[in-house]
Amino acid sequence: MTLPATGGGPGVAPRDGTPGSPGVAPLDGTGKTTSIVTELARRFAAGDGAGAAALFHPQIRIQQPESLPHGGWHEGQAGLAEMGAQFGQHWTRTISEPRIIGGGDTVVQVTTQTWTANATGRCATVDVVELFGFRDDLVAEIRVFQQDTALLLSTLEP
Repeated sequence: MTLPATGGGPGVAPRDGTPGSPGVAPLDGTGKTTSIVTELARRFAAGDGAGAAALFHPQIRIQQPESLPHGGWHEGQAGLAEMGAQFGQHWTRTISEPRIIGGGDTVVQVTTQTWTANATGRCATVDVVELFGFRDDLVAEIRVFQQDTALLLSTLEP
């Protein structure tokens, strides 16, 4: 079973926010979801990929902009690994301390990221906004919005 997306677009089922509705389930407003994203960011920053993966729902979905080489929807742990490998073919990156906002059924993370192209050594710095959705107290969906994908792509050009 594939976890339905929560946004718009072809074949995407919108979420109406009621318990039991399709998509990402709403959680209580106690800050639990903010704590999950904070811990996820901490584990990634510490290089604890396995620990970070433990915070993902088995049906995790991540959407990257279609214009990027690693763009599109990526599903499950295998999809995330493939997305990471595709990204790693082109860039390395550094990520600032995250700003985490929200709670309940949506959490927003904002970081400043510097991407360096493997082939050219050219780099670009952009803000990245990520929208997190949750299911069963785990991260079930991340939609990623880089500030300027054209600038990032330009680092690949000789």
